[in-house]
Amino acid sequence: MAAKLRIRLYNVLFGDAILVSVPDAENGTPMTRHILIDFGNKYNNEGSDDSVFEPVIKDILKQLKGKPLDLYVMTHEHLDHNQGLLHLSARLGIDVKDKLKVRHVWLTASAHPDYYDTHPDSKKQKKLALAAYTEAERYLAAAPDENTPFTLALLAINNPRRTADCVDFARELNPAKTHYIHRGVSLSGKHSFEVARFSIWAPEEDTSIYYGRNQIAPLFATPGPGALPAGVDALPVPPPGVDAGAFYDLVHARLGGVVDNLLAIDKANNDTSIVFCLEWKGKKLLFTGDAEERSWVEMDERGILEPVHFLKISHHGSHNGTPGADLLDKILPGAGTKRSAAVSTCLHAYNGIPHDKTIDDVKARVKRVYSTLEDSEPGKWVDVRFG
Repeated sequence: MAAKLRIRLYNVLFGDAILVSVPDAENGTPMTRHILIDFGNKYNNEGSDDSVFEPVIKDILKQLKGKPLDLYVMTHEHLDHNQGLLHLSARLGIDVKDKLKVRHVWLTASAHPDYYDTHPDSKKQKKLALAAYTEAERYLAAAPDENTPFTLALLAINNPRRTADCVDFARELNPAKTHYIHRGVSLSGKHSFEVARFSIWAPEEDTSIYYGRNQIAPLFATPGPGALPAGVDALPVPPPGVDAGAFYDLVHARLGGVVDNLLAIDKANNDTSIVFCLEWKGKKLLFTGDAEERSWVEMDERGILEPVHFLKISHHGSHNGTPGADLLDKILPGAGTKRSAAVSTCLHAYNGIPHDKTIDDVKARVKRVYSTLEDSEPGKWVDVRFG
């Protein structure tokens, strides 16, 4: 029986961990190569349980059979995609660097340590994003009654300090073979596959384009009567001489600004996702990270979108992770009896995820949508095979 390509989606609750096992070759001799795409889950909130990481890494090592992991892809800098390996090392003492022996590491372009020194527009947006994140932290710490599960989840998953630790750890998996990926980058020397081929659909090298209309707005830059001071420690009590009703209207308005800023940061991070197509024996398999609408528009404007046989549904089945019908038809045209899709998702992590209409729109175009929610349990997996 001919060897089959297998996509294994691990149930890490709200997060991604995907092992792709590809019949390939080394110097012409048949062998199986493995790609691990992301390894994380939603941090410190409902829908998160780090105990799933240990059974998942045990299965990954079982599949590797003592051989090196050929490629580790961290699609973007969000904890639900990247905190797992660091957790295993720091909290459980599992030497994943030694056990995985990763041959090549792919990180999104903006994760390069010198990226913001060479991309001034992106540096400007990143500086605003970090300031807005700090403002949001201070605001929500000073006004605990304004906290919601949604705002706390946005804070947790976009935490720049924890994310930086995870990215640093990924670089150390193989410092000499860590590559920073964007559309148009040459893949020569960046993987060891001989039969399978890769094409990079996203992200764009200049990440500033992903902010688009989602501009970061300074909220606390101008203290004064009736305004929120930079320290925001006086939020619960109106300043002397200020009407209490007007003050609390302002508090709620600023909360709206905090949420808008956190959403802009979140969307921009998602849109830096590495989106790549793996082509194997005529089959095209598309892995999308958490790419959102803006990334899909950029891909379409550059004429990249084409029919694929498999779609990893972006952003855990969120409505903003899958393009509208006109673009979706370009990658999943018609009722695809020979096409399939899969989603890694979880209930109760965010409202509206998975988004029923989005999943139904994909289902109308493929033979089957595999789901970690329906086809597995935490710490286990669902397999999709091609051969």
